[in-house]
Amino acid sequence: MKEVPVIVELVIIGFEVLAWMLMLLISIFGYAWIHFDFVAQWATQLSFGLLGLAYMFGVIFDKAISSLPFGWIVGHGAVAETADRPGPVMRRIEVLAKNPEMYQVIQNHINQHKLVRATVFNFALISLSALLLLFTRTGFNPRLFLVLLFLSAFFVGLTLFTGRQSARTLTLE
Repeated sequence: MKEVPVIVELVIIGFEVLAWMLMLLISIFGYAWIHFDFVAQWATQLSFGLLGLAYMFGVIFDKAISSLPFGWIVGHGAVAETADRPGPVMRRIEVLAKNPEMYQVIQNHINQHKLVRATVFNFALISLSALLLLFTRTGFNPRLFLVLLFLSAFFVGLTLFTGRQSARTLTLE
């Protein structure tokens, strides 16, 4: 039962990925290719399929974001490793050997940071996809452009600055 929160977090990340991917698809191809009668008839089956697809995209996106180097973070200042300090994996093993309860707390903390980092990154992609979708559907509106550009810049900035804290936390990996 310890894996259930992690699975739910990955499904949440996957649905966020599906949101911006769907907006991009609709921006490029329109929505005439979606047969709403078919969707209504097969709603239950499609829901289960989307749940599995969201989990798969959540795993892929989480791994992709986790594999980014420290350099993509604003003011990255990556944690310097020295020869006299053990590596992150060895430190986690030491914590597990000495105090298994604390290890679980650290693991939960790492999972929360991974969820926050992926969610903020997805919000940046969602806002950029929404900007593209609205331009393709409604045309150019300067006021709408400025609002969505501000939101996109805000989420991209938030992504970069939350990445710094996540990088510090995830050095235990």
